Amino acid sequence: MKGPLFAFALALASAPLAFSWGAQGHAAIGLVAEQNLTADSRRHVESLLGNDDLAAIASWMDDLRGAAKGFGKLAANPEAREFVKRFPQNTEWHYVDFPLGAGTYREDSPFARPDDVVHEIKVAIDVLEGHGTPGIPPRIALYMLVHFVGDLHQPLHVACGYYDLSSPEHPKLLTDPAQARGQPDDQGANLLHFGPERYDELHAYWDSALPRKVAHGGEPAKLAKVLMDALPAAGAATPGDYHHWAEDWATESIAAANQAYDGIVFGSADVEDGRIRQITITLPANYDERMEPVAERRMALAGYRLAALLNTIHWAN
Repeated sequence: MKGPLFAFALALASAPLAFSWGAQGHAAIGLVAEQNLTADSRRHVESLLGNDDLAAIASWMDDLRGAAKGFGKLAANPEAREFVKRFPQNTEWHYVDFPLGAGTYREDSPFARPDDVVHEIKVAIDVLEGHGTPGIPPRIALYMLVHFVGDLHQPLHVACGYYDLSSPEHPKLLTDPAQARGQPDDQGANLLHFGPERYDELHAYWDSALPRKVAHGGEPAKLAKVLMDALPAAGAATPGDYHHWAEDWATESIAAANQAYDGIVFGSADVEDGRIRQITITLPANYDERMEPVAERRMALAGYRLAALLNTIHWAN
C-alpha cells in the first residue's frame, strides 16, 4: 500500500487533464478506491499490476485514443496498439446517451447499446471472474473497470439532450424518450458551448473545470482527500447483485444529468445536414455553486464503489 496521499500529489501535480473527469478526476477516483481495498482484493490487483496503483492506470482507456492515431503515452505500447487493432470501436465504450426524461437505465431500452459503458463494466467483471471475452486479458479488464466506473458516475456520460431543430434559432430540448428517439443529440453536452474558447463547452466543464473547483487546484491527491472527507464509505453502498450495480449507478447519473441541464438557457443551434454542430447556451449565474456538490458526490461515489466492486467480485486470478 502506498504512503500518504499528499506525497502522491507531488508525482502527479503536473499531469495533463483530458477526457472524462479529466486525468485529475480519474486519478482521484483511483486513489479513493486504493484506500478502501481489502487485503484480498489488493492482492489480486497487485498480481495483475505489480502494485496497487489504481490511480496510475485510471486513464489508460482514454490514452488509447492517442495510441490509435500514433501519439501520446501509449503510442509505442504494443499491448495498447494490439488492443486498439482488435477493438477499434473502444471509444464507444465510455458512455451511453439516454434522454434526460428516461428516469432509469434499462438494458432493453432503444437507447442502450451492447457496447455501452454499463455493458463494458459487466464485460470487465466477467473477464476478471474468468469468463473472459477473447482478446481482453485480465490486466486490461482491470484498466477498463477502473476507468469505466469513473465514466459511469460522470452524469454527461450517461444522459444528454435531444432536440427538435425545426427552428434552429430556438432549439427545443426534448426529454420524453418517445419524442427524443431518432432526433439529433448534443453528444453528452459536448456540443453545448457557453463561451468563445474552444473548450468552453459543458462536457469539458464537467470533465476538468468542476473537479479542479472541488479540489481548489489540479492535484489528484488533494481532490481524493476532499472526496473522502465529504462522504463516508458507508454512504456509497449499493444493494443487490453486484453484477447489476452498474445499472443502478447509471440511473443515478441520469438524475444527476437532469441537474446539470437545469436552468440552462438555449440559444441558436448551428446545424449542418440535420446534425448539430454547436448550440450556444447560457449557464445560470449560480451554476458552480449548485454543481460542485453534485460533481463532488459523484466522484466520491465512484471511488468507493470501485473499491466495493473490486472487494466483492469473485476473482479468477
